[in-house]
Amino acid sequence: MSAAREVLGPDWSRYRTAREPLVRSRLLGSRLLLRHVVAVVAGTEPGRVVVGRDGDGRPFLHRPAGLDVGISHTAGMLVVGVARGRRIGVDVEASDRSLLAPGFAEKFCHPQELAELSGLRPAERNLRLVRLWTLKEAYTKALGVGLAHDFTHLRPRFEQGGGGWQLDPTAGGWYLRCEQVGRFLVAGALGPEGG
Repeated sequence: MSAAREVLGPDWSRYRTAREPLVRSRLLGSRLLLRHVVAVVAGTEPGRVVVGRDGDGRPFLHRPAGLDVGISHTAGMLVVGVARGRRIGVDVEASDRSLLAPGFAEKFCHPQELAELSGLRPAERNLRLVRLWTLKEAYTKALGVGLAHDFTHLRPRFEQGGGGWQLDPTAGGWYLRCEQVGRFLVAGALGPEGG
């Protein structure tokens, strides 16, 4: 147990109080993955990686310095993002997760997104909603505000030829990407250098 406690750091109490073995396994596995990915990027040993949480619950590195991390997991998938000298946020969702509940899209979609969604068939609309959700959540996780942000003010738009997504120009310098990985959509938001 002491090895698990060391790996989990500030998440130890969450691990101990989780009732479902699958939740505990996912929490421990995600923190092990995070430490190993950071170690590879930093050229160090996983045991030298020290992860904490800021006041908003966002993971950050005590050691090594100069890197930012993001983490997300859902049933069957763990995702870790690491960036040097800039903020990063990641999110993962099953691409077939149903988001077509009445009124749900109105709570997180920009008015122009709602207009674009209205003409799509249900399966296409749902996939677009999941993609928008993962992009917006990756961005707000990078900011450290998560679901506290009003998603209706965010409008990621696909850049033709660039392969990524851009936000309103006032968001300045953010690069967003969303990829299909098996049955999952994985989104990442990378902030401007020095941010």
